Formats: sequence, structure tokens, C-alpha cells
Amino acid sequence: MPRDEKSKEIKKRESNKEKVNSQKKTKNDNHEIQEDIAEALDDMPPKMRRSITMAMMQTSTRDNIGHPLFEKFTEEHIDKFLDYTQKDDENEYKYKSSNRLFYLIYAILIIALFIFLIAFLLPHDKDLLNDIFKLIVAFLGGLGSGYGLKSRRT
Repeated sequence: MPRDEKSKEIKKRESNKEKVNSQKKTKNDNHEIQEDIAEALDDMPPKMRRSITMAMMQTSTRDNIGHPLFEKFTEEHIDKFLDYTQKDDENEYKYKSSNRLFYLIYAILIIALFIFLIAFLLPHDKDLLNDIFKLIVAFLGGLGSGYGLKSRRT
């Protein structure tokens, strides 16, 4: 072997050794850091320990890019993905718009029902109208308190 090839080979081996040593140092540093974190977590109250471990788990999952197939994406795949995302956004907008229309129709029907009850029952039977309004108010109060409890728990 000529000298140039031997020197290249020696340099290659040295660089590989340096890489291995730096990886070992990084692993040792990470291991020491993990031990320090474990010791600190042991000293904490249970509630705080749980919240900190959850936060650490969330940040560790953010570092991962995701599925290995994302590394194999080409520009064509990305264009298709963006097109499908745009179509999905358009469909979601149409869906929300149609829901708003149905909510408007429901509100109009409820208002028409109230007007009908008042116009029909007020001249004939005020006591029945009063009882119906009491039931409606009780129903809406229960509905509101149930919604409030649900939002408070979450």
C-alpha cells in the first residue's frame, strides 16, 4: 500500500475512534443527567412529581419527527398531502356552515313554538301557560347547571 492510502486509513480510524468516544461521552452525560433528574423527582411531592413527569414525557415526544415514512416524502408527496389538507379544510368549513344553518332553523322553530303557546294559551288557560313556562325554565336551568359542571370538571 502506498503511504497516502495508509495515512488516509489511519486518519479514518482515528476519526471513527473520536466519534465513538464522543458518543460514549454523550451517553455518559445523558445517564448522569437522568440520574440527577431521578434524584430530584424523588424529593418532590407526588402531585408535583406527576405533573413534571407528564411535562417531560410531552417534550420528549415532541422531539420525535414522527413516522419513519416522513423521511421518504418527496416533493410530489408533499404537494399531494397539502392538496388533501386543503380539501379537508374546505369540507370542514362547509360542514360548520351547514351546522350554523341548522342551529338557525332550530332557534326559529323554538321561537315560533313560544309565540304559538303564548297566542293560543294566554286567552284560554293562563295557569297551564304558567306551568309550561315553569317547566321550560326548570329544564333550561338543569341544562345550564349540567353544562357548567361539565366545563368545571374539564
